[in-house]
Amino acid sequence: MGNIISNNSNNSNNSNNSNNSNNVEKSCLICWDKIDDIDNVSCGQCNITLHAYCEELYRNGKNYCKCPHCLQIGTLNNL
Repeated sequence: MGNIISNNSNNSNNSNNSNNSNNVEKSCLICWDKIDDIDNVSCGQCNITLHAYCEELYRNGKNYCKCPHCLQIGTLNNL
């Protein structure tokens, strides 16, 4: 199948595959650099993650936020 869920369910007896989804580093959709938990913005619609700084540059002075992936307005948050 090729995804984490199918790999984890097919290899549930292998201790090396326990909770691989937590080991994946988050990277910014715009600049592709690693994201620290303190400096991120995520989309509630499509679940992407950005640096707050990159989102501010992408917004370009507009008074609203727009996700660069799903293009929905008002879905970005920094929880």
